[in-house]
Amino acid sequence: AGGRYRHKKESYLAPLDPNFGGCGRVITDEQGWYEFRTVQPGPYPWPNGPNDW
Repeated sequence: AGGRYRHKKESYLAPLDPNFGGCGRVITDEQGWYEFRTVQPGPYPWPNGPNDW
């Protein structure tokens, strides 16, 4: 929720979201169909510069 990733090199000071691990897995049915539900990402805290996308 705060824009912080669960990674050992992540140094951003926002708290980790305890309800989102940043990954998931999917099991398909007999026809290969699946459903994947996730959270909508919020704004990423980044100082926009001339080379940013």
